[in-house]
Amino acid sequence: MDNMQLFSAPVNLDVDGALKLLEAVGLPMESGSVIAVKVDFTKPCPPCLPVLCDALREKGCLAFLADTAPGYGDALKSLWYAPANGYDRAGAPCVLADGVKGTDYELIPAKGVKLLRSAKFGRAILDADAILSVTELMVDESGYYGVIYDLGFGCASRAGKTEVQTSGKPVVDQSKCIGCRQCTTVCEHGGARMEENGKATIFPPKCSGCMRCMRICPTGAIHPNFDVTDASVQSKIAEYAKALCDMRPHAHLMMAAGTIYACADPVQLDKVCAEALGIPASLTAGIQHLLSLREG
Repeated sequence: MDNMQLFSAPVNLDVDGALKLLEAVGLPMESGSVIAVKVDFTKPCPPCLPVLCDALREKGCLAFLADTAPGYGDALKSLWYAPANGYDRAGAPCVLADGVKGTDYELIPAKGVKLLRSAKFGRAILDADAILSVTELMVDESGYYGVIYDLGFGCASRAGKTEVQTSGKPVVDQSKCIGCRQCTTVCEHGGARMEENGKATIFPPKCSGCMRCMRICPTGAIHPNFDVTDASVQSKIAEYAKALCDMRPHAHLMMAAGTIYACADPVQLDKVCAEALGIPASLTAGIQHLLSLREG
């Protein structure tokens, strides 16, 4: 099968149609295999999702619906959205892939990329035998939110989300630091240190970007460094997506204008849809970045 080939089907497809679509894009569906179906619990449940879950169950697969914690605030927030948006009726259990605190992640290598050495993904997603992303295309003035975004940002753990949105290392506002040393205690890598003035600081070469220090700080003195460009953020999200696809078999469905578009290659799927919609290059830096990596 040519993994660049694009397939389509109506969103109101039946189980037979869903099976044909999943087989066309090469999703491994051996009986007993565990399939992580990546969705966004904060959006309404796609109308085709129950049929897709029925199709996977008919093949004997064990599917679960996966999302991850938001970058900040209540980690359970995403899971609270699931029943309100109809995912409890989709026919598969809902799982917060990086745990109820957003800290259960696995660090995997990022190979063949330029900006990252590793990536942090919700552990449950990597526990699966294969990944099926089900994405509803969204475009606004801030960006193009397609398959690459859903994989690279949507599957990243809380620490991973912070890494792609920032320089990857937190900073300390010493005017708020009270010298309690909680950050140095929780840091497992020696990245949080105390200076002679009794204030904390972050030593970037040792910092892993896990952000545990930021979450434990009682005064909010530790915060992400957001001094990055939009293109850099998009490119890091794209490298996250590549790292995930390098680790597990995968297939991708994207819904737009009443149609499901499917492809084994997330870059091709995003590229075709972006071109068809006339999305400006400034909003598709992630797609362009992955294409440039392929070209060497």
